[in-house]
Amino acid sequence: MGVTLRFVSVVGGDISLLPYSLNHYRELGVESFHVIRHVESRADPTLGPSVEMMREAGHEFADICVAPWHEDLNAALIRKQMSAWPDDWWIVADLDEFHVYDRSPAEVAAYCEEHGFDFVEGAFLDRVSADGRLTGPLPHGGEPLWGQYPLAGQLTLGLLDGRPTKVTLARGTVELDLGQHYAWTGRGVPVEEIYAQVHHFKWTASARPRLTRRVAAYSSGEWRLLHRSIVGESQRFLDHLGKNGGRIDVDDPGFRFAHCSLDYTDYPGWEDTGPALRHRFRAYDASRREKRRTAEAALD
Repeated sequence: MGVTLRFVSVVGGDISLLPYSLNHYRELGVESFHVIRHVESRADPTLGPSVEMMREAGHEFADICVAPWHEDLNAALIRKQMSAWPDDWWIVADLDEFHVYDRSPAEVAAYCEEHGFDFVEGAFLDRVSADGRLTGPLPHGGEPLWGQYPLAGQLTLGLLDGRPTKVTLARGTVELDLGQHYAWTGRGVPVEEIYAQVHHFKWTASARPRLTRRVAAYSSGEWRLLHRSIVGESQRFLDHLGKNGGRIDVDDPGFRFAHCSLDYTDYPGWEDTGPALRHRFRAYDASRREKRRTAEAALD
């Protein structure tokens, strides 16, 4: 019996990538789309167009959430969808995250079923324009995204000092950390066996205003903040733009940018990424798990 693939994502104010995302995951074999629309007000001018985009693609939003963008909201909305179908396999991706595997997601899920794994991990490949300008994306139906943003690299880690790891595919029972950067429950596939590329198309024309808004809202308390590091990551990006004329410095060797298609074998040195990141975050994750265990024990 084959596995059922479901896709879950939360759509915010920038809806430009929505048709690209739906098409990408449809081509990867997703059978059921659970896309939640988040707005801070029903008067948001992008709400109507986003509903129409979904309709044109043959879908409807699973839910429309009207609330401040608190840090833990995204995880709660995703958890609600996954828990309703706990036995199915879920591709979990933000709207700007495009997964690429070394085989089809259905084959990945079947491998997990056969070997008793509950989730798959991966990491960002940050996609940027050829000269680092924050552009587009163009309307869907023309040039593919990876042509508009031909460079892939490790900006999240190299500039933001953020965590680039992601849980990309999981059973509905798996409990994910905020941002889907880590799984609290379940058994993951060893990164040497399967490791997903998460092509990260965050660095578009809306990046600067979105992150400026994020810094202001989290710093003021308008949005609930659980991890102060989010503000620091966003501010580092904004400071970098300020120092580089509004562009990303694509020549900085620390960002490891290289021309890259959407082929799994295209990014140089990718095979070393999973083991290196696992080593980097091993002690940190162990510490967090121990703190969580201690806190849970105290409640018993």
